[in-house]
Amino acid sequence: MIERTTGSLPSARGVARLRRRHFFHDNRIAFSDRLDPSAAFPSSGVFVDQRTGASVLVTDGRLRVRSTAAADVVVAGAMRTAEQLRFRAFYVTEAGRTLVVQQRFAPGTPTPLVAGSVHQRSIVGRTPFAVPRVLESGVAGRGLAGPGPSGGAVADWLVEEAVDGAAVRPEDAADTVVELLALLAEMWQRLGVTHSPLDGEQRSRALAAFTALAEDPPPGSWPGALDRPATLERARALLDDARPLTIGLSHGDPGLGNVLRTTDGRLALVDWEDAGHRPLAHDVIKVLMSAPDPRALAATLDAPASLRPALDTAGAVPWRPQVALALLLFLSGWRNRYFRAVKRGSVKAADRRMHTMLRLLDDLLP
Repeated sequence: MIERTTGSLPSARGVARLRRRHFFHDNRIAFSDRLDPSAAFPSSGVFVDQRTGASVLVTDGRLRVRSTAAADVVVAGAMRTAEQLRFRAFYVTEAGRTLVVQQRFAPGTPTPLVAGSVHQRSIVGRTPFAVPRVLESGVAGRGLAGPGPSGGAVADWLVEEAVDGAAVRPEDAADTVVELLALLAEMWQRLGVTHSPLDGEQRSRALAAFTALAEDPPPGSWPGALDRPATLERARALLDDARPLTIGLSHGDPGLGNVLRTTDGRLALVDWEDAGHRPLAHDVIKVLMSAPDPRALAATLDAPASLRPALDTAGAVPWRPQVALALLLFLSGWRNRYFRAVKRGSVKAADRRMHTMLRLLDDLLP
């Protein structure tokens, strides 16, 4: 449906639009049987297993289905649920395009994709990153009743230029996260920053959540060697700090999973759906958690030279404690993430990630 309503995606017209193509698929990815995974094509480096370097577009064990879609590859979103369909479709043979779709929880409430695309449009060409240009966006509906043009909408979508790049290789990850932090600092300097104290509601929510985690953690989620009462007291003292934090345009999730190395050697930063103005240390936490060794990278962490004058002038919280505060804010949602892990049967992986975050917090807290 979206392919037929947009002028920026390839789409069969007339009777041809009823012809079905064959796709190999599983519950994570589908790709056209016309696509040769062994041949180089634009964005082919995106569809590579980072551990092995092999293409993930394999036919073994995948079912074949027929569809009228013109896309070459469709990847289901990692955060999709039964209530919210999320996917990204790649058009790499006829046009270098990507379609991003997010279903709305409620017809009248836009997904983060809407606000994120506004920021994405505003910064193309203004940052040291390669940022995909948004070509078109809209709302897909099914004729549901509701006030106004978006009242019956069920999904937001946007079409952007596809990035001809490749995922960061494991052997390059350690150097790339350092480069990524430096480029983020340059982006913030170009776009400008402000300073504002943490609001009371965020402070209270973070303290309540971390108190619950420290006093009654789920079995296996708290590192045995980490003193819970002492860590809670240090966290409480930091949350009581009334000095301002550094605020600016944050990507929201600039870890290695959202970074591509382009064919000309630049870093592309993709997936801007969570972009917004917030404490910039949030992005630092996301980079740290994507690093091969988060604590080793955090040990070298210091305020970017380009931001130090602004921090000093504002009398802001020092940079490393700002990063600790950002981690405490992120941990405000630990309970929901834990129950999602239980539902998905991934508690052990969630426990390992929680151990990393708590040890990282211990390193960063004053």
